[in-house]
Amino acid sequence: MRIIGLDIGSFSIKAVEIEVGLRHLEVLALYEKKFPLSPEAPPPAQIKQAVRDIFIQNHLLPPFKLITTVPGQFVSPHVVTFPFKDKSKITQALPSELEIQLPFTLEEIIFDYQISGLENKGARVMTLVVPKDIMRERLALFEGLVMPDIVTASPAALFNLTALPWENPAGAYAIVTIGHMETSICMIEEGAIRQIRTLACAGKAVTEAIQKNYHLSLEEAEKGKIENGFVIISDTHASPDQIKFSDCIKTAMDPLISQMNQTFHAIRSKGQGIIRKIFLTGGGSLLQNMGQYLSEELGMEVEILKPLNMLEPNTTPVTDENNAKCSMPLALALGGIGRRQTEQFNFRKDEFATTPAGRVSKEMKHPLHLGLLLVLVLFMGISAQYFILKSTASAIDRQMESITQKFPVKVPQNLLSSAQGLRSYLEKKAREQTEKIKALGGEKNEILTSLQTLQEISTIIPKQVLFDVREFALVDRRINIKAISDSFNSIDNIERGFKNNKNFTKVSKGEISTAPDGVHKDFTLSLEIKKKR
Repeated sequence: MRIIGLDIGSFSIKAVEIEVGLRHLEVLALYEKKFPLSPEAPPPAQIKQAVRDIFIQNHLLPPFKLITTVPGQFVSPHVVTFPFKDKSKITQALPSELEIQLPFTLEEIIFDYQISGLENKGARVMTLVVPKDIMRERLALFEGLVMPDIVTASPAALFNLTALPWENPAGAYAIVTIGHMETSICMIEEGAIRQIRTLACAGKAVTEAIQKNYHLSLEEAEKGKIENGFVIISDTHASPDQIKFSDCIKTAMDPLISQMNQTFHAIRSKGQGIIRKIFLTGGGSLLQNMGQYLSEELGMEVEILKPLNMLEPNTTPVTDENNAKCSMPLALALGGIGRRQTEQFNFRKDEFATTPAGRVSKEMKHPLHLGLLLVLVLFMGISAQYFILKSTASAIDRQMESITQKFPVKVPQNLLSSAQGLRSYLEKKAREQTEKIKALGGEKNEILTSLQTLQEISTIIPKQVLFDVREFALVDRRINIKAISDSFNSIDNIERGFKNNKNFTKVSKGEISTAPDGVHKDFTLSLEIKKKR
């Protein structure tokens, strides 16, 4: 059975595709469709097109279960206590309790609940509420595609990560995902959700702070955050520029830390557990030292959560970036497995239900009986063909195994029984090969590729001339070399060799100095690879 968890964020849409068997769980692929950077959240039309693209471009075809979320800022959590434990009584009494607490009518909302704990003779009920117009907007994104089976809340979905093979800590803890515009928090105690929160402060605040402080474009600030973002835990060995950059990020993170502190204190003040540990994930967790910084600021242990490491082997590369990206969509996908599916907060109910409730009318009973009879006849025909098809399938499996053994790449044996897994594996290898070609300059507008450049240089230098290269850099056709030779005359010969070669231009010899050994000469040389005509 294939399940797809679809996380619709403001920075990108991410999907995780998993395959589940009797005792088997494999992450087949992680997909992402990024939005153009903007100070505002992407409009519905842009989101709808991105949802369509992620399914069509990655050939995600039914059958599969699809699980997604509504925007976290529109989900309102309410904890209601009752002096009884009977679920049928809770179902009857809950609407009246919500009507008292909420500033709008029950006709305007959709809600779902779970019993999160039993207290003496009563029950504590976690209820999530969403406006109906938000649900309509969310489902409209899937018109013309496959409608989601479950629509839930992001923070509540994080609880599904506890089903992975890792040791859940004793006492109360939280799973925190720092995204682009939202931070989702799921607080857990005694194997149940205690509370959830969505905070409107996340990685976007850091990007905007870098943009403002360093007068950069939004794209430059985002790139700087991703490639060089860090916070300094101890500034003993830090330069003034590093301290300034770190302080810029810390200032942007202050509101988030303050709101997290308030959230954890609010849980404690209500007589619930004291949060002692945070499992951190999401794009914000990739900032260097972020886990240690939050640990110091919040006064509790913080561990970076790496869900892919718990599911090896799989066909998705296990990297810190992929671990951060996949946490939310993987949590959603895990909600579609077995009994856990029925335990999800699911807003696809009442008028939004996948199958509208109601009795079968008298007019429909006769056609339904005829349909059942037709199904029975078809079933008998299919049964007659079963053994033939089974034999044919076995023959195809043997042929596929024989063919894959001739591939230039070795295919793991466990993928031969999964067409979807085999496809994902081969696509991954194809992408790796393309990246290798690009890395060697195979797609650049140059006479020589990177590999050919190194070969050409080795033929230019006479064998009797000492040319000991210490540093070599090739960026956008520009080559910079730091080397050692035995004399000024040898250096002149090296320079002349490059100038006489038709593949290079702008050859320039730099400063020459005596090497540390007092005998040889240090020198630099710069040149460019000629462009193709």
